[in-house]
Amino acid sequence: MIIKSRTTIGVCVFASVTALSTLASGAPSNTDPRAIMRRAEEIRAPETSEMKVKLDTTSAAKSSSYTMKILASTGRRSYSEFIAPAEERGRRMLALGRNYFSTLPDSKRVVPISRRELIGNSAFAVADLFQIDTEKEYEPKITGTETVDNAAATRLELTAISDDAPYAKIHYYVRPADSFPVMARFYGVSGKLLKTLTVISRKELAGEMRPDQLRMDDNVTKGKFSIWTTDSMAKKKIPDRVFTREYLQSQQ
Repeated sequence: MIIKSRTTIGVCVFASVTALSTLASGAPSNTDPRAIMRRAEEIRAPETSEMKVKLDTTSAAKSSSYTMKILASTGRRSYSEFIAPAEERGRRMLALGRNYFSTLPDSKRVVPISRRELIGNSAFAVADLFQIDTEKEYEPKITGTETVDNAAATRLELTAISDDAPYAKIHYYVRPADSFPVMARFYGVSGKLLKTLTVISRKELAGEMRPDQLRMDDNVTKGKFSIWTTDSMAKKKIPDRVFTREYLQSQQ
């Protein structure tokens, strides 16, 4: 770690490439769904990185704007902290595989949180910050081709292997030529469409063209959507000590 877009991607969302030979040449596999998925997620964000992002939400009930710093590393580990607004500054979150924790701005307590928990009042859940784990949580298969933004896109259907996966099913769309993610739709257990993620624009980040602005539409709450903007991204090795509950607490 969608709908129709002007440039488009796939979500929280979430790798690598196909085989070493195709990795070296940059040519993706068009028949291996896991390889396509991994490459799409690697394009979305490198496995080890530091990012600064802005998250703006519009809804009838309340609009908001958050600025966050996100550190990611191997082993599905991530550390994030809120920089703005003032009332959220100091809140930090930690992801260790399937286990998620958070502090509050005015407390040193570290509490477990659900991956399905929303980030503030946004349409993005905590799990949407991170890459999709197709090896352990989803079984991908190619289910067809659709036209997305006037171009053909391969549709991957990701079915949850375990009940605690963030979504029961995800339809993830990628360009067949280069596995660039172009759209994703997220479904609940009942089959209801919950959210749609769309790429608004892309630019060079961390040495590669990547989605830099995404729109997440809440298909349950009419009129609610969030815009995710990646202000900066760099491939960076983060010290292991950052990805611990002790470090999370020590930063308060």
